[in-house]
Amino acid sequence: MCSEQQGGMPKDFLFLLVSAFFIYTYNNVFMMTTPLLLVTMGGTEMIAGLQATLFLVAAVLLRFLLGPLADAHGKHLAMLLGSASFLLAAVLLFYAVEVWQVIALRLVQAVGLASYFPAASATAAACAGGGQRGTYIGILRIIASLSLMIGPVFALNLIQNHSYSLFLQSMAVLAFLGMSAIFFISPKVIRSQEQVLEKNDVSLRQRLNFLPLLQRCSLIVSTTFTAALSYGIYMSFAALFIDNHTNVINAGFFFTLFSFGGIFANGVFGWLSDRFGRFRLTVCAFLSLGSGMILFALLPQVTFLFYPAGLLAGTGYYGSIAVLMAWITEKAEPHKRTAALSLQQNALDLGIAAGSGLFGILLVAVNNAGLLYGVLGALYIFYALTCTFAAKDRQEV
Repeated sequence: MCSEQQGGMPKDFLFLLVSAFFIYTYNNVFMMTTPLLLVTMGGTEMIAGLQATLFLVAAVLLRFLLGPLADAHGKHLAMLLGSASFLLAAVLLFYAVEVWQVIALRLVQAVGLASYFPAASATAAACAGGGQRGTYIGILRIIASLSLMIGPVFALNLIQNHSYSLFLQSMAVLAFLGMSAIFFISPKVIRSQEQVLEKNDVSLRQRLNFLPLLQRCSLIVSTTFTAALSYGIYMSFAALFIDNHTNVINAGFFFTLFSFGGIFANGVFGWLSDRFGRFRLTVCAFLSLGSGMILFALLPQVTFLFYPAGLLAGTGYYGSIAVLMAWITEKAEPHKRTAALSLQQNALDLGIAAGSGLFGILLVAVNNAGLLYGVLGALYIFYALTCTFAAKDRQEV
């Protein structure tokens, strides 16, 4: 989908980054603001939670169809479909007056989540060629981190100081700009003749069969799910732990540190994995993730650990996801790359949801958050070391 250029990043990849920044910002903003919108319209907190669940479940189910279709008909079309669904939803939300209408339009946005994001990652891998996938996907992930840092602040400013109407108009503009940039990306994918024949010989029924892909990439998918558990835990419970058990004034600063660690890790870990291998860098990321969680558990005793805990946790989580995304594009056949990334994205979303739910249950049972964080951090380190020894036995390192 892009033409390689000597001495710099390809033009198509730059347009992909522009598109991704607007679309990622749009998605992050609606994740945060939709509950506020629903409550303002008279909905309850239960309804706000329900829409998030329906949005996630719809995206997970749709990826099993849209991922293979993107491989069959092109990533370019998949990104256009996704951004168009975001644009349509933003325009129609301007006229929504009932809670059920907002929820229905969130399901329209689920089409965008399911189709755009895996296709964008697959496009970044195609732009990178064979030897720089980690670097390019890492750069794409940096854009995602920046959108998370900028988008919510921008959106809340519009809502609090202006109106929801101006906010929704602005979101429509973001979706339009994100979609417009896609038209500057070449729809042609440079393939060898062998790859073209392979693509044409694969039926839609074969593309919709995820079992061979899951078997081929089982370690990557399971490790993605395991890493995502930590994100769900932090997003749901970190602020409560900091407020209830430490002297830190603003718990939100932890997520600033977490994001800074992510910006560093997305670029550096992706780049290093191109040179030293995906597996080794995944292990390093998990060691960082586990160490950060152990330090987080010790915050009630040593408040200063707040800083390295946030940075190490963000570095470990974002670094592992960037490397795992690059890794799965290598393990999957070229004609199944978007489907593989869709499968991985499902593991990511389900892991985030499971992390929040399971930790809540364990917290009730154990009634000691610090101990729980410490044990889980040690388990992440144990998981990394276990995978290392298992891989050595199978000669994968």
